[in-house]
Amino acid sequence: MKVYKKVRILKDGNYYPLFIDKKKPFKFGEWMKAEFHPTPGFAPRSIGQDADGNEIGGWHCCFNPIAPHIADKLKSGEQRVWIECEAKGKMQKYDRPESQGGAWLLVEYIKPMRILYDNI
Repeated sequence: MKVYKKVRILKDGNYYPLFIDKKKPFKFGEWMKAEFHPTPGFAPRSIGQDADGNEIGGWHCCFNPIAPHIADKLKSGEQRVWIECEAKGKMQKYDRPESQGGAWLLVEYIKPMRILYDNI
């Protein structure tokens, strides 16, 4: 399944998550399993529990590269772009307002495939 994720481009040239586990760079062409990282200020969302009772994390993704509430460029100079990913494993849909891009999806695994540069 194709999904989209908005990411940060840092000075080291790598791409990173916006808010949750934000120091872990994306590896293009490789499957990446989500981890559960409760973060202050953000709702702790999981896809369920594994056989040992541990929460299963999920990558926050969109069905389309649209999230009007998230800026593309910050005053600090930080640049954000969309990446197109393949998704697999457990998934959970969250309905969100259109001002936040509509429905979001939590997915267990993503494989970043390419960068969409339209917003640079």
